[in-house]
Amino acid sequence: MAKVILIYGSTTGNTEDLSEHVAAGLKEAGADVTVENVMDANIEELNEYDAIVFGCSTWGIGELQDDFLDFNDEMINISLDGKKAAVFGPGDSDGYPDSFCEAVDILEKTLKNSGATIVVDSFKVDGDVEPVFEDAAVWGSTIAQAL
Repeated sequence: MAKVILIYGSTTGNTEDLSEHVAAGLKEAGADVTVENVMDANIEELNEYDAIVFGCSTWGIGELQDDFLDFNDEMINISLDGKKAAVFGPGDSDGYPDSFCEAVDILEKTLKNSGATIVVDSFKVDGDVEPVFEDAAVWGSTIAQAL
């Protein structure tokens, strides 16, 4: 059974809600999942897991959710060689078409630069998250199957 840590940053609660459904899909597919708010996460604990899943919304014009800023910066100092990873997050293509879900892309790049392998395409949600809860669970299941 693969050990997975799912770390999310959430300002309005949308990413936290998505995290619950992604975690449910991971668990349903047989993964041992730990879910943490990025505010409570420690960069060193990433090495205790087989896989890392990040959930982060995009703010401003293509910026990480505030709680993820320092965590992302700290990742340049850690090796994630051999770790599997995936990233999801909500965004708004109507208001910010040129930077839609750019936080997801930023975190994927940081994970890759730290040596992790992205195992599934990112899950980007446009607007309201509630209609895609089932899709989020399926996406989580897909991650577990790729481990």
